[in-house]
Amino acid sequence: MYVRCAYFEGDVAPENREKFNRFFEEEAVPLINKFPGIRGVRLLRSEWREDGAPNVYQAIELTFETREDVEAALASPAREKNLENTKNSGIMDLFDGTVRHINYEVPAYR
Repeated sequence: MYVRCAYFEGDVAPENREKFNRFFEEEAVPLINKFPGIRGVRLLRSEWREDGAPNVYQAIELTFETREDVEAALASPAREKNLENTKNSGIMDLFDGTVRHINYEVPAYR
């Protein structure tokens, strides 16, 4: 199994959080669910952090069966549509931070 995570390091001003959150729940996640080979998507929103933890506003976790499935999803028209929709929406103007991606191999899962 493979997991790709997008980490949104930073913050959204309190007055913009409802709009920002709604976009990812109602628009981004449904588009991500159309990626080829996708097994699951989880939107994780930070509620509290331990002292010293990075300031991650939210994370999106995408699950795939194989590394090749990850690569196919990244090269897919569905991903391009999601990126274009996010860009054209202007939603990222509400986010003060950086989005970083990490791909994980999952050698053990229960």
